[in-house]
Amino acid sequence: MSGETVPVEDAEAMDSSAADADIDAEAGAAYDYYNEFGRIKGFSVRRSKVGRRTKQGAESEIIWQIFMCSREGERDGKHMQRKDRKKDPRPITRCGCEARIKVHADDASGRWFVEQFCDNHNHPMLDARFRGLSRSHRAVKEGDLHQINSSGGFETVGFEIKDIYNAIEKQRRAGATDAESALKFLGTLRTTDSGIFWRYSLDVDKRLENLFWYDRTSRYDYSVFGDVLGFDATYGRNKYKCPLVIFSGVEHHMRTVVFGCAILSNESKASYVWLLRSFLEAMKGKQPKSVTTDGDLAMKSAVSIVFPDAHHRLCSWHLLRNATVRVGRPGFLRKFHLCLMGDLEVDEFETIWTDNVADHELEDHLWIVEMYAKKHSWSNAHIRGKFFAGLKMTSRCEALNMQLEKFIHNGYNLREFVEHFQHYLEFMRRRELVADYKFAYGEPVVKTKLEAIEQFAATVYTREVFKLFREVLMLASNVRVVSTKRTSACVLFEVAMYCKQRSWAVSWAEEDDEFSCSCQWMESFGLPCVHMVGVLVYLNMTTIPKGLILDRWAKRTKQPRAPCDKTRVGEIPDAAYMSMHAAMLDDCRELVSLSCWFFEDYVDVKTRLAKERQSLRDKHRQRLGVPEEASRVSVRDPMRARYKGCGRRVVTS
Repeated sequence: MSGETVPVEDAEAMDSSAADADIDAEAGAAYDYYNEFGRIKGFSVRRSKVGRRTKQGAESEIIWQIFMCSREGERDGKHMQRKDRKKDPRPITRCGCEARIKVHADDASGRWFVEQFCDNHNHPMLDARFRGLSRSHRAVKEGDLHQINSSGGFETVGFEIKDIYNAIEKQRRAGATDAESALKFLGTLRTTDSGIFWRYSLDVDKRLENLFWYDRTSRYDYSVFGDVLGFDATYGRNKYKCPLVIFSGVEHHMRTVVFGCAILSNESKASYVWLLRSFLEAMKGKQPKSVTTDGDLAMKSAVSIVFPDAHHRLCSWHLLRNATVRVGRPGFLRKFHLCLMGDLEVDEFETIWTDNVADHELEDHLWIVEMYAKKHSWSNAHIRGKFFAGLKMTSRCEALNMQLEKFIHNGYNLREFVEHFQHYLEFMRRRELVADYKFAYGEPVVKTKLEAIEQFAATVYTREVFKLFREVLMLASNVRVVSTKRTSACVLFEVAMYCKQRSWAVSWAEEDDEFSCSCQWMESFGLPCVHMVGVLVYLNMTTIPKGLILDRWAKRTKQPRAPCDKTRVGEIPDAAYMSMHAAMLDDCRELVSLSCWFFEDYVDVKTRLAKERQSLRDKHRQRLGVPEEASRVSVRDPMRARYKGCGRRVVTS
């Protein structure tokens, strides 16, 4: 398709979905027609120029109108050069797209026809999973309004609040135990998620001791972002007060991602070893490169047994809190924070630590001696070069626990907890989808003078990671190359910051286009350090070498969406499922609205729906291989757990 506008006579050459010249009654229908075409293809639309009659008595009547791709035009330059801006400008979404459609009304028949059509887009189309997020496709439809407004009142409800609580409690006590109900619920999830996995253990009395589970998306997320793992235990999220352990990491938007969840009967070493081995089995034996936990001894022992090759890091926040409790001297705490978080060399750390301990006469303090022995688990100077993706503390795990309060109450039983935890995961993944849409629709505004490399970074990194790289890029102008030395293997650059004496060594293997720096920021975080970027600018490079682009921070890291190891023939991908689900939901809302006007229609439609529903259920079980009734396993409910330290968590380091 060329960029030329196409007269209606040549409509046969256009896409068959857009070539239908007969559009219903009015311009609004024409807009809906083109908007639906854009939704299917992957772009948003907006209204543009409009023509009206000029003869007296019909001045406001529309006779032609143009609808365009929402990315038509360019942003006015005056908005790009404002000096009084307090916030970063919004991403640029206008890119001069020429796609459009022009419709006009026939004077004789009053019908609308397509006069011109251009389908020449100069930007990528949006994925199907973003269709409900673009502006022209977000709308509260008539069926939605009917559902919102038809809630009725108290007089239309046939029960009281007390009856609801009684019914829920009766449902809890009916039939199987709570533990069996939770396991059965996980089994029912397999009908919609064939990749779900769970593992549990029983004690000598056949009581549920430990339970671990994850779904297909969590496993896929671990395959992409599982190089860094953090987990922590919290109490009080279920009526048994059993410890809850959430495995989490950092995804490409710098947000927390959940890899799995577990409920334990206690926090013993044996429980954590069982849990980590179950986790490792579920993840097909893939071990993380680094693990961050608090100083719990049982956790530490289990990590060393199950993940022997992973570097174990102690949570910085817990260390600072414990230093405050164990020592509590402001002067010591300031130097301890520098040893913990500062950008120091090993010899600098040793000097500061020795002087700090001597100044406060803490040479014989037991906690100080233990911390120095564990320095390779918490000191930045000793951890440098180990990849942690910025995960220095378990605060992400604790933030997850705080968010869980919105979805899970302390009195929930196991079955309710598992169900609502899955709802929480859906909430988190919806936020990730919105973040994906924001970086897919538009590009950030260039802020530095190094436009070429900044624009390249904007096309590679996600929005949050790009902001971090841009901060590094803005500091690159302060980097000066002190000397260069060419060897047989590489070129060595000695670089220093402006007016600073300290220098770093950057090596460049010209043949392989690989860089390394003595600061080891790239190895620790996965982004080029300011010294590397300064050398890139010195070499007049306009792109970032592939060796400096870590896949986990890239835009297309999770493309395509989560695959399944056991994909079945005819199974619908996630994006297509979402689109079909939305279309079917709209039809069902209208069907409900129409069938409820007359009783005979209601009875007829409900009868046919019941038959069709049962037929589809049977087909679904056959296709997924789900038995009619899983064999019942006799599992008793877990014992109520006792808190460590009478309800207060004790961290030993």
